[in-house]
Amino acid sequence: MQRVRQRNVFTAFLYARAILFQFRWTIAVLAAAVLLGGIVYSLTPAQAFKEGKPSFWAGLFYSWMAMLSQPAQADTWYLQLLCGLYPLIGFVVVGEGIVRLAMLIASREHGKKEWMTVMASTYRDHVVLCGVGHLGYRVLEQLLASQVPVVVLEKDPEARFMSQVKAAGVPVLIRNMTEDQSLVDAGVPNARVIIIATNEDMANLEVALDARKMNPKIRIIMRLFDQQIARKISDALTIDAAFSSSALAAPIVAAMSLDTKVMASYVIGETPYVTAEVRVDSSSVLCGRNIAEIEKSYSSRIIARTLKSGTLQSPPPLDATIVSGDTLVVHTAASKLTALTADSKLMV
Repeated sequence: MQRVRQRNVFTAFLYARAILFQFRWTIAVLAAAVLLGGIVYSLTPAQAFKEGKPSFWAGLFYSWMAMLSQPAQADTWYLQLLCGLYPLIGFVVVGEGIVRLAMLIASREHGKKEWMTVMASTYRDHVVLCGVGHLGYRVLEQLLASQVPVVVLEKDPEARFMSQVKAAGVPVLIRNMTEDQSLVDAGVPNARVIIIATNEDMANLEVALDARKMNPKIRIIMRLFDQQIARKISDALTIDAAFSSSALAAPIVAAMSLDTKVMASYVIGETPYVTAEVRVDSSSVLCGRNIAEIEKSYSSRIIARTLKSGTLQSPPPLDATIVSGDTLVVHTAASKLTALTADSKLMV
C-alpha cells in the first residue's frame, strides 16, 4: 500500500510538471515582464512617487498589477510607457494562457490529443501498446485486469475498440507509431515493455528497432504473422519475443510483457492452456504461501520449482513454502496466466 501511495504522489508530481511544461513560454514571458518592471520601479527616483519609493518586492507587485490594467501612479515617462504597454502584454500573454488552459480542460473531457499527451507523459515503468485491433484490445484487457499501467498508440481514430479503450481511462495517442516523436510521447524511454500488435510486419519491426535504440532495457514483444520468421527474428535480433498471432492468445502475450517465459501453448477442450516459467520477486504476494494454496488460488498446477540455490524440485511438495528467487514452471489456463505473473512481481 505504501508503494502505491508513493507512486500516486510521484505521478501527481509528474503530472504537475507536465502541465507547467505545456505553459513554459507563457510563464517565462510573464516572469520576465514582471521582473523587468520590478527593476524599473526599484531604480526610479523616490520623487517620482507620491507615496514614497516602493521596495523591489513592491515594484514586482506594481508591475504585475500594471499587467492587469491597474497601474501605480508615477511621473516619469518610462513608467508611464510601462503602464501603457503592460496591459497589452497582459491581455495577450495572460489571455492566451487562459484560453489554452480552457482548451486543455475541454480536451480532457473529450479525450483529445492534448490531454492524452499530458497524461502519457506522467507514466513510468509502464507498458506501451501499439495497435488496438482485435488482438491488441484483448491484450489490453488482460493488462488492465492485472492493474498494469498502459499507454496506447493507435493511428486510426475510428478504430473499432477506441471508445472502450478511452472509457477504461487509458491514455491513447492517435499517432503513427513509426514516428520517433510518437514513441517519445508514449513514454518509450521510461517504459518497461512495448507490445507491438499491429498487422503490418515491416512497421512492427521498424518500431521494435527504434524502441530498442531509445531504451536499451525495454522488453520488446512484437507480432509477426509468419511464425517461422517470428522465431528467426527473435533469435537473430535484440527482440525479447516475436510471436505469430495465430500461435498465441492475448493472455499469453500480456504475460510475456511481464517477463514470463512461455514454454508451450496448446488447446484442451477449446480452452487455451500454457506451460510457463514464472520467477517470484521479493515483493510478490506469492512469497510465504505454499504450493497447494497457489494451485488452488489460480486453478493451476505447479510442475516444477527451482530454488534460488539451483536445486530443482519436480514435482515440488504441496506444503513447500514459496520464497523470493524461486522459479516456478506452471501449467495453467491462458486466462489465468496474466494474474499469476503480475502477482509474482508486485506486492499489492
